[in-house]
Amino acid sequence: MNSGQSNNPVSPTRSLCVIGCGPRGASIVERILANVPALYGDRPLDLHLVDPYPPGAGRTWRTDQPGLLWMNSAAEHVTMYPDESVTCAGPPRPGPTTAGWLDAPLHDGAYAARRDQGRYLRHFFEAVTRDRPASVRLFLHRARAVDLRRTDTDGNSPSSRRQQVILDSGQPPFLADRVVLAQGHTGARAEPAPSGLTRIGPGPADPDALERIPPGAPVLVRGLGLVFIDCLALLTEGRGGRYERTPDGRLRYLPSGREPRLYAGSRRGVPLPPKPSPTAPPSPAPAPPSLRFATLDACRVLLARPGASFTRDIWPLVLAELAWCHYRALFTEQPDRTRMTWDDFDAQYALLLTDAERLAKLAREAVPDPADRLDLERLTAPLDGLTFTDADALQCHLHADLASVLRSRTGAARGVAAALVDALARLGTVIEELWRSGVLPPDQVGEALAKFTLGTYLSSGPPPLRAEQLLALAEAGVVTFVGPDMRVEVAEAGPTGESVAFRASSPALPGTVHEAAILLDARLAAPDLTQPADPLLRALSSRGELVPERGADGTHTGQLHLSGADLHPVDAQGVEHTDRVIAGPAQFPRPGTNAVYFRQNDAIARSLLGDA
Repeated sequence: MNSGQSNNPVSPTRSLCVIGCGPRGASIVERILANVPALYGDRPLDLHLVDPYPPGAGRTWRTDQPGLLWMNSAAEHVTMYPDESVTCAGPPRPGPTTAGWLDAPLHDGAYAARRDQGRYLRHFFEAVTRDRPASVRLFLHRARAVDLRRTDTDGNSPSSRRQQVILDSGQPPFLADRVVLAQGHTGARAEPAPSGLTRIGPGPADPDALERIPPGAPVLVRGLGLVFIDCLALLTEGRGGRYERTPDGRLRYLPSGREPRLYAGSRRGVPLPPKPSPTAPPSPAPAPPSLRFATLDACRVLLARPGASFTRDIWPLVLAELAWCHYRALFTEQPDRTRMTWDDFDAQYALLLTDAERLAKLAREAVPDPADRLDLERLTAPLDGLTFTDADALQCHLHADLASVLRSRTGAARGVAAALVDALARLGTVIEELWRSGVLPPDQVGEALAKFTLGTYLSSGPPPLRAEQLLALAEAGVVTFVGPDMRVEVAEAGPTGESVAFRASSPALPGTVHEAAILLDARLAAPDLTQPADPLLRALSSRGELVPERGADGTHTGQLHLSGADLHPVDAQGVEHTDRVIAGPAQFPRPGTNAVYFRQNDAIARSLLGDA
């Protein structure tokens, strides 16, 4: 492997470049190398990889981060190896899951530390590049790409000209014929804090920045998702705090005295529900072998009709599928909570599928307790419409709600929640397939992803133990919840011009304001497609070579304007840049599932190696 060297600018050798070599980029590299023998033979090929972070692991999974930061996916459900289930043109490469490769005890019985996932990813990268064909020269550039410039040739289109890849390291630019952009989550440019105040984030938990928060200092925290959970671990256990079990089985936090005081809120005002416990008995009812209503084929047929709409035609099927999976698990695991047979319920359900009002009536007749019925609004917005007389009333309500959610996902009746999470995973795969394959019109992709945020909320939470620890921290007074629709403002400047404090409030708690000199933005900010944080995307956007996708009403969809399933960017003049591919971030694939992740990466690799 060559490090930081450039290829000969006038060499006829084809040169490919992958910018960003975290998991997505590393998977594309594996697919390129796997397809070289069949598509490129023994012709010489230069492959350039650009990333300032270790290849394979990238920034998110680097191996030098604290062991307190865990994955939120079970290690046995994560693989980087396309197995025999993957229906793609390239050859499979069977290999171990994260759990199989680590072969060691896991946190909370199922979850690897992120640094250990990084070790797995680096091993994967080293293994696939070590075994590469002899005709492939590999160049690793530990730098950040800041621009792509077309060379001056007589070509009639942008894609007929080679591209100069410009780095921030001072290394000479090198030439590439085709380029993949796979930088992962690029985020948004950080907003500076007012004078006299401190702002941390948004972005992944930053151990160095968190370490500078003084013990006992009040901190406003915006965001109650996975970044928040990471920050909690570093600011509590990471500062010497510990947990113990009480005689009744509850978890209690024993502070070290070095913790700050956290006032945390978000739009919903409640943390993500934890993953269902993989270990609590009894085992849940087995998941159905496949989806019943919102199948990929059914969705494709509906979207092929003139004037089809995701919201009107597909979303009702998604909701019907979720409810069917919920009730199937309830009837199977807790028949005493129902008052008709499953066969009768199932038959009527199928007949009423498109009639939401009559389906609700059927649920009321079959399931007497409203708490047992699927109510997505209650699950995803449990504080909606509520107000509280004081901060203590809000804390008591949320402590009870957290305990209830934890029981539903770890106790004996956890199978109903597990069935819902499994259904969300299957439906997410269908929506991703529709998106990645180009069946879903580009102007509806943002609409579909926005609709499915309920799936992200209900299924992508932390390990159960982390949720139990959060409840213990709240009961110990380390965490105080601000409420839903959290609003953060800066207090008026003091007499010498400095800002006095950040102030947080919630409409659910009228008259209550929390103040602090530190704001922790514990969230991954949505990327700004008009002014991206990534310097390369910013350079391409400034010249109109990358533009946001617009919906039928002219508004931005939240996605870049790409050509469809082949992921070529379309510029401001409508020109498709066929020698560039935008491979956005994606979740880790599961083994044995014919993951679209692998199929799309294989298609990308084969297009890069093709002669067109």
